[in-house]
Amino acid sequence: MKSKLTTIAVFSIIAMLAGAVNAVPNQPSQLISAENATTISQATEQVDLPLLAKSITNFFGSDRYQTESQIEFNVGIEDSEITIYLQTKIITQSDQKFRAEIAWRKLGEQTKSGNLVVSDGKQVWIYRADLQQYAVKSYQEFQDSGDWIFISPSSIASLQVSEQYKQVIANGGLSDEKVLAELGILSKDFLKGDRRTINGDSFYVYTYRDLKEKFTFTAFVQPETAILKQLQFAGTNQGTDIVLTEKILSRTANPLVNAQTFKFSPPKGAKRVKSLSLSQF
Repeated sequence: MKSKLTTIAVFSIIAMLAGAVNAVPNQPSQLISAENATTISQATEQVDLPLLAKSITNFFGSDRYQTESQIEFNVGIEDSEITIYLQTKIITQSDQKFRAEIAWRKLGEQTKSGNLVVSDGKQVWIYRADLQQYAVKSYQEFQDSGDWIFISPSSIASLQVSEQYKQVIANGGLSDEKVLAELGILSKDFLKGDRRTINGDSFYVYTYRDLKEKFTFTAFVQPETAILKQLQFAGTNQGTDIVLTEKILSRTANPLVNAQTFKFSPPKGAKRVKSLSLSQF
């Protein structure tokens, strides 16, 4: 649950993304946008920690999930900016196993994908359909590379949750103090919350500002169901502004899996290479 893991990954790819910036105008986004938001609660209202605890309990209610997400990177350097879109579909299992399909496209586009990342809990296989190449690395190497940020930050980060913490959730012992501790928040003063209506939909929005790492984390929760709908990270490093947004389109508990789900079989004609990144830049 520690947000630092995602923070490191976000800023580790800034240099790579910066090379792709070519004064590309932003396209209309289908993500939850604060531009059309109406804030209902006052800034002095106490943060709704019970709702946060419930949403976390819901998020970790099963050991296995299938998640479909729309991911958007907005990167800006001086007067140039670029927007990068991804569609991802991933099955995760609590023992660090996952299978993810990645497409570099906006929601609704029909471009082919074929990019695949598979983990058996110890090793990770990355396959690039455009190159017909694949590479193998340890789970730790994959995590350190920052490539997982291109899949589903919420899904991969959830695999880092300790069994002890999951047991606390299962036993219903997620107190306000434990919520803050597991999120790495040392003081309630750094966590803000308010109710907003965006395009007719109601959300409770949590905002956390990490002054040391210099980034802002925002979570959009559906208050009636305590279901997480969107995550966003925003920050600046060495003159580069980056905003990463993941909108969770669907999340299904206990999807069907088989003996091949967390195994990788190279497609015909695929060549193994020593190193390979998911990034197309």
